[in-house]
Amino acid sequence: MATEYSSTLLNSYLFPLSQSQESGDGTPSDDQYFSDDEHGHSHFTRGGDTKQMKRYAEELLQHERSTIQVKPDDTVIITPHLPQLPNEILARIMHYVLKPGPGMYGRDNRQIDQQLDLCTCTLVNKQFYAIAYPLLWREPVLELGRTQLQRINDSLATKEAPPVGHYVRNLRLDNQICNDTELLRLMPHIPHLETLSIENDTDNYLPLMTSTSLQQLPHHCPHLTSLTLWRIDLSEAALRAIGHHCHQLTDIDFNLITDLQDDFLSALSHCPLKTIRLCHMGERILLTETLVLEMTKKDLTELHLTIYEPSGLIMKIANKHNKTTVVPCWPRLQVLNLECCDGIDDATFIAFIKTHPDLQVLRLDGANLTNASLDAMAVSLRGLHSVMFNNVNGISSGGVRRWIQNCPRLVFVEFQQCDQIVGRDVLLETDNDVLRGFLKLKKHDIFKIHRAQGTGNAHG
Repeated sequence: MATEYSSTLLNSYLFPLSQSQESGDGTPSDDQYFSDDEHGHSHFTRGGDTKQMKRYAEELLQHERSTIQVKPDDTVIITPHLPQLPNEILARIMHYVLKPGPGMYGRDNRQIDQQLDLCTCTLVNKQFYAIAYPLLWREPVLELGRTQLQRINDSLATKEAPPVGHYVRNLRLDNQICNDTELLRLMPHIPHLETLSIENDTDNYLPLMTSTSLQQLPHHCPHLTSLTLWRIDLSEAALRAIGHHCHQLTDIDFNLITDLQDDFLSALSHCPLKTIRLCHMGERILLTETLVLEMTKKDLTELHLTIYEPSGLIMKIANKHNKTTVVPCWPRLQVLNLECCDGIDDATFIAFIKTHPDLQVLRLDGANLTNASLDAMAVSLRGLHSVMFNNVNGISSGGVRRWIQNCPRLVFVEFQQCDQIVGRDVLLETDNDVLRGFLKLKKHDIFKIHRAQGTGNAHG
């Protein structure tokens, strides 16, 4: 298309010149124009001054990306080149293609539609291909069915330079398409993998992925920075292998189906963990001092505990640590999500947040807090923007409204089963039918409360 366009443009300029170079008796002069040859070259000959001819051609093509060559017979060959978009423009196009759509969360959650769009981009031209192809393989999207996984394994095994698998950075697998055998086949081809998520579906009868393959994973994929293992029977040997090889691992998300020794995090002592998410399937698991002390050895920014009790031990040990050192346990902690918080009272909570002022997201379940803790949050946690309280019965509607008015960065607040909370007493325009104890406020709701500050309409 670009060559045809260039030829058309040249014709529009050069044909008038040939028509105007007629002799006085109407016969054509020696000037001639020949249309494009099969290679897309434009030929223009003239019996006059070659230098003047070349200058004229250059002026005509000042807006075209073309090469001009003058041959010994005075033929000027103009070779148009396909214009290329700046790489910055292509980067913006790819950013738009990969932009998460409604209902999609996180930068590593690519959908099949995005993958198909990237595939289309590789077909545009060589420039698009060079940029889109590595992105296409950066995060292969696997639909349910092992046939696709087999095809990907076959593609990864082909001899290319560089190998296709060297592009792969993010991968999500579940045992509906992958078992130990297939994972072992896959791992040698993806040495630069950074993010891996593996999930077993315990509700079906397919073979589960086990520590048999996971124990080999770190040897083949030592550059892992994020590892998610859901419903996995994780062995101590697999953990030791991860800790031995993966010295860049910063994020773990373990949903375990069997018990581990309470010092299992010591196997990851060489991993610079920043985020720890631990959940246990089935019965509640005792949170021990040994496990918490292992956590305090990490410079965490996020800590999530589900079905580990008593989670109040986290704050009690952290407070005890802070009394003996000037550096808090987790000076950069931004996200704290704890279930089973019965042991957290005002004194414990207030002492903790005073030494962890960078908290931005807070979720507590079952804490014994009152309005005093809300007032302390307004003073100590100036960057707090999202709060979720469940079964926190000592706080009142008036305390919540006052707290919101004093927290300028809040954008989301949710209360569930908090007995004293009455929605219309916090946000006066709330529907009267909202259940007592339940309240969800988003950014526009919080803005209304800030705007109405000082009206004296809150109930205590």
